[in-house]
Amino acid sequence: MTHDTFERPFTPSGIQYLQAGDGDAGLLVFTHGWRDSALGWQWVIDELARSGAAAGWRVVSVQRKEVARRDEDTAGLLEDFASQVVEVVHHAKRPHERVVVVGQSMGGPVGELAAAQLPDLLAGLVLVTPAPLAGSPLPSDVVEAFKANGRELDRVTTALSRAQLAVSASDAVTLRFVISTPPETERASLQSLASWIGGHPLGRRQSSVTAPTLVVVTDDTFFPEEMLRTEVAGRFADSHVAEVRGAGHCPHLERPEAVAHVIAEFLTKL
Repeated sequence: MTHDTFERPFTPSGIQYLQAGDGDAGLLVFTHGWRDSALGWQWVIDELARSGAAAGWRVVSVQRKEVARRDEDTAGLLEDFASQVVEVVHHAKRPHERVVVVGQSMGGPVGELAAAQLPDLLAGLVLVTPAPLAGSPLPSDVVEAFKANGRELDRVTTALSRAQLAVSASDAVTLRFVISTPPETERASLQSLASWIGGHPLGRRQSSVTAPTLVVVTDDTFFPEEMLRTEVAGRFADSHVAEVRGAGHCPHLERPEAVAHVIAEFLTKL
């Protein structure tokens, strides 16, 4: 399965998503991180299909869309982005179909908020190197550096900057970063940035998601393992942690086969 085999439908309000697979096992929903795109998940989806782990599962990957909200309202931004995921789920799902949500980086808090809106459908939640829902306070100079990155609209330059978080950026990995980096406006980039830095007040309490939750940790130094175990996994009633070594912040681009493996194991246990 490659990006050329995806269907690319839109919801009535204009949220685009990629769609593939068939069967009645359930709907596997992917949501992406900052400066990433729905296409960033294609290699994990490909590995799941190749291994047979996704047999019977239908797959959608949501493309986040800019919203009309002030950057200061970070909770509202995350809720808007989560609503886009929920809208895609209701547009794509079949009656009585169970749903597993998978989110990476800022797609983690977005995925958690979306999952909380799907209690009767949700079978599981997977958070890959997720930003904490409570937010990620950063020193002012670091925030300014991120904003400068957010204003860079050249896709290749942005991709090379993202690839600096990789443990080992081979030519193949670097190409994945380039392919997955979307064309987007400065406004869209900066509001996504604001959302995961500022976070949501719900992140400071126990998660309302009670379905089995998998937190995937790596050798990432930006969101390190101990922080994810404490600030993310510790908030869920039924959480498990899986390790993917030899990858940094974007293991779905660095080691998609390993990410697909831990997702496959999680789906099998469900």
